[in-house]
Amino acid sequence: MLTVILTGGASRRMGRDKAMLPYQGATMLQRLIERYAALGPVAVSVDRAGRFPCAGAAELPDAFPGQGPLNGIVSGFRATQADALLLTAVDLPHGSVALARRLAELRGDADVCLLRRGVKGIEPLFAIYGRACLPVAEDCLQQGRKAIFALLDRVRVRYVAPEELAEFDLERCFLNVNTPEDYAGLQPCGEIKTPD
Repeated sequence: MLTVILTGGASRRMGRDKAMLPYQGATMLQRLIERYAALGPVAVSVDRAGRFPCAGAAELPDAFPGQGPLNGIVSGFRATQADALLLTAVDLPHGSVALARRLAELRGDADVCLLRRGVKGIEPLFAIYGRACLPVAEDCLQQGRKAIFALLDRVRVRYVAPEELAEFDLERCFLNVNTPEDYAGLQPCGEIKTPD
């Protein structure tokens, strides 16, 4: 399975690139690349080539610039022979390798496997996508339909209930670091351990 880490956001609320935030003695991006290497190859989805040092991971410039996270799916499958990929985001510092493996197991014959969470809805940016998503994602982007929901409406989706993942701390796994306040809370002492 290929892991694709999305980095293309403008980071307006943070005020600087989240991928380059210092984290556990390196950068947020570098730590995530190291973590997800346990699953297999790792690639970094970028809005333009050369934006970040990718620490040995493959760089995937957007095929459809400015069109959002579907680019990670398109570029990931175009660049590799992977049958499935984990799509995640650089601002999810506690994403779990074990959780990714569990979603891959639960996928079955669906094209996508993701978590559905009550009033918060779904978690499409920590999800497993199968290769059948490639032509659909390409078609969506060619039509200017850049939302992940445009893809999900056209493929087979396995929605996982939180009860099926009771062994995981889902609040921690899906903690999103969008603002300076979020980042300050992430590492109050300069370091925080993130076990899988």
